[in-house]
Amino acid sequence: MHRDRVTGPQAKPYEGLNRLDRRRFLALAGGGAAAAFLAACSRDSQPLPTSASAAEGAPDTTLSSMPAPAPTPEPVFAAGTEPFLLMPGTLWETSGVAIHSGLPGPRVMVFGGVHGNEPGGWLAAEEIARWRPLAGSLIVMPRLNRLSTVAFVRTVDGFGDLNRSYPGDPNSPLPMSRMAAEVVKAANYYRPRWIFDLHESWMFYNERGASGGTAFIGQTIATGGTAETLPLIRKTMDIVNERISLREQFTLRTSISGQPGASPPSGLPSATPAATAAPGSITPQLARGSSSLGFARWVDGCTPVLIEMGQYNQDEGRRAELHTMLVRTAMERLGML
Repeated sequence: MHRDRVTGPQAKPYEGLNRLDRRRFLALAGGGAAAAFLAACSRDSQPLPTSASAAEGAPDTTLSSMPAPAPTPEPVFAAGTEPFLLMPGTLWETSGVAIHSGLPGPRVMVFGGVHGNEPGGWLAAEEIARWRPLAGSLIVMPRLNRLSTVAFVRTVDGFGDLNRSYPGDPNSPLPMSRMAAEVVKAANYYRPRWIFDLHESWMFYNERGASGGTAFIGQTIATGGTAETLPLIRKTMDIVNERISLREQFTLRTSISGQPGASPPSGLPSATPAATAAPGSITPQLARGSSSLGFARWVDGCTPVLIEMGQYNQDEGRRAELHTMLVRTAMERLGML
């Protein structure tokens, strides 16, 4: 594995996210996809302390010390697999991985586990973390709200809602607001062109009938994209829709706010609330809230894409499969796979 993390003119050595040793990563990620990629890279990877306090005299290599990205040129990362931690040494510590091809190309970032009762998203993200891009870089954070995924609740009381907390506050009393600040900082280091945030709603958008509400946004794709980037999302959706059943097919939305209407039945998983957007709004309105759809405001040149999978009468394995199908198709269109 290459030791030089970033190459190219004006590029700076990687000083932010610290490496993650094999045992610690497996404990956090629960094995699965994490174990597969670590088995491949453990022989040529030497673990570093997870914080400056872990070794006497060790430099600060936590996310808080991450340097601001150089404005030009765009970073090209040396080939290799780079595990890292967010909020290291805290109760909310969670893992991520960057897989670099070593070649110029798009940089894609994937979020999973933002809400702990939406397993299709984090299962898909753990699978995506095993992929190897042919160009550019793939950065995956499979379980951003890790403790909520363990408890299988949207978010643990007192944590805050990560997807309503961007760009975050490193001094906030709410852990997910602090996590949001770390995610934004990581994104500004890697500077992804695309962010795919994998979520689940309860009901299907195309089955909402006269009712509405945010419980009915399953099988939708929302993006704060532009005239330049929207064609890729539309083409990705069209390709996937040709391969799946009529009920599973996706709708591209330029507004994800729901109509007043039904909520999920009592005791069933809660739906993802809408971002700040009025019905019928265009993409600039979509990006005004504090969800991941606003990442274009905090990461230069980034296009966020929020995928909502319907849970009702759709097995979680199939939901994860559809998430991975969408991300894979987009990366194929970008020449990364």
